[in-house]
Amino acid sequence: MIKPTKDAIAINRTSRLTELAKREFGYVTKAEKKLFKAVVKGEFADYCAETAEDNEPAKAESWGNERVLNAKIITWLCTEPQARELITHRGILVKGARIDGELGLRYTKVSFPLDFKKSAIPKGIDLRYAEIAALSLLGTYTGSILADNLNVLGGVFLNDGFKAEGCVRLMCASIRGGLICTKGEFINPERDALCADNLNVLGDVFLRDGFKAEGCVRLMGASIHGDLICTKGEFINPKGKAIRAGRLKVEGNVFLDNGFKAKGEMNLIGVSIGGGIVCTKGELINPEGNALIANNLNVGGDVYLNDGFKAEGEMNLVGASIGGSIVCAKGEFINPEGEALSANNLNVGGDFYLNDGFKAEGKMNLTGTSIGGLFVWTNISSPIDVELDLRSARIGTLWDDDKSWPQNGKLFLSGFTYDRIHRKAPIKAKMRIEWLRRQPEKPFTPQPYEQLAVLYRKTGRDGDAKKILIAKSKDRAKFVKLTLPEWFWYHIFGKLIGYGYSPARAFWISLSIVLLGWGLFSMGFSAKLITPTNEGAFFSNTGNLSRLVSEAYPKF
Repeated sequence: MIKPTKDAIAINRTSRLTELAKREFGYVTKAEKKLFKAVVKGEFADYCAETAEDNEPAKAESWGNERVLNAKIITWLCTEPQARELITHRGILVKGARIDGELGLRYTKVSFPLDFKKSAIPKGIDLRYAEIAALSLLGTYTGSILADNLNVLGGVFLNDGFKAEGCVRLMCASIRGGLICTKGEFINPERDALCADNLNVLGDVFLRDGFKAEGCVRLMGASIHGDLICTKGEFINPKGKAIRAGRLKVEGNVFLDNGFKAKGEMNLIGVSIGGGIVCTKGELINPEGNALIANNLNVGGDVYLNDGFKAEGEMNLVGASIGGSIVCAKGEFINPEGEALSANNLNVGGDFYLNDGFKAEGKMNLTGTSIGGLFVWTNISSPIDVELDLRSARIGTLWDDDKSWPQNGKLFLSGFTYDRIHRKAPIKAKMRIEWLRRQPEKPFTPQPYEQLAVLYRKTGRDGDAKKILIAKSKDRAKFVKLTLPEWFWYHIFGKLIGYGYSPARAFWISLSIVLLGWGLFSMGFSAKLITPTNEGAFFSNTGNLSRLVSEAYPKF
């Protein structure tokens, strides 16, 4: 018995597929026959023209019938049991075709991949509640894609020139591979461009290297078991939210770096990230509102907002928890009319670096912040434009420099505590007194002085501690309205004994008074200006100026 060749088998399967299609549709076009030949061999049905200009999917309306497939044919191949048996495991592979009509596969289980390369599906795709092996739309132009509750056994590829005009919906979808949108475009201005709320991806999500969204990208409640990589991605929605990802969970890292740009609010409220966030050379632009709102953000690793990172608008990290360090060296936070950084009750396990040319315009609000390691505030660019609020903050080590201190009235230290001052920071009492006096004059708060004095005593600098406490009393006398007894204490008696912190002054003052009195009375006695009032003290009386005092009478 002669075994049929592969070509013979393919010809036979193509004929069977053609006959089945004729029974269903009455006729088969040349373009469809070409597709049948390809799917039975597991090859691409290539409809591309010779020139690149003629292969632009966005201009597919001008393509001839030889490049047109009816969406119903593809739906039929995926749903008709006899037709599906004739398709190889490689699935339906189409290149350079225009698919007329909506590609409807709602509730369909497709056991093989769907791969449309550099094609056009203007009416969009419906994959709601479907299950497919994999979906690839490399370089393809589509209308809206509805894929709520889609289950993909492999990956989803919307990349390398993919473009959708209308919303791409992946709400509650499950993807066991990765979601790859590198160099993809999602265009739906002022509406949702990519809506993936409650999406579950077992691999990585790539929205990078030329990815562009005009409209909101939603990842609310989504779960990504790998990394979220948005390097060089653009998220454009200036009148609303560029990214809305509240309660997103990422087990790996999040990369928003090297040309990443978000125009519009970036919303990361309640997001949990197992690794770190890298925003090096990224931009968050929303001058009229929040550039980033990330209340209760939880990050296991480090956060990098450095080396060219720029935020225009408020950076909101209220109640966030960062397991590692925050590095903002050479970063810019710009919000001149409000808070450049709002980080009330921020918790940082490691260090917080605001240094090396870091620039802030507006208020840096770190009230109630807890920093386990270093708080570095050095080499600040344009400190004249920044207001630093450290009220009730708690840090391990303070490392600052006098050139970076805010201007008078723009430093808030009430309740600020720290365990030590870095050896490279200003340490002398004179400089630290100047630092303390950068606070607003009213209301006067003694705690910052007392905190510094305690630290000096712990490190054996008792003399500096006394200077700080004396400065505290002087400033209190200057800025607080005193009662009459307080006025005498702070302006007269207190000054004489260093406000109680230098009691030894009382001894020397007393000694000086005694010696002065002794000198004056001694001079008076020698000049006979001091004489007894008792007449019985004299033993001779030759006149008031020459009377002699008895030797038995006590003399000066």
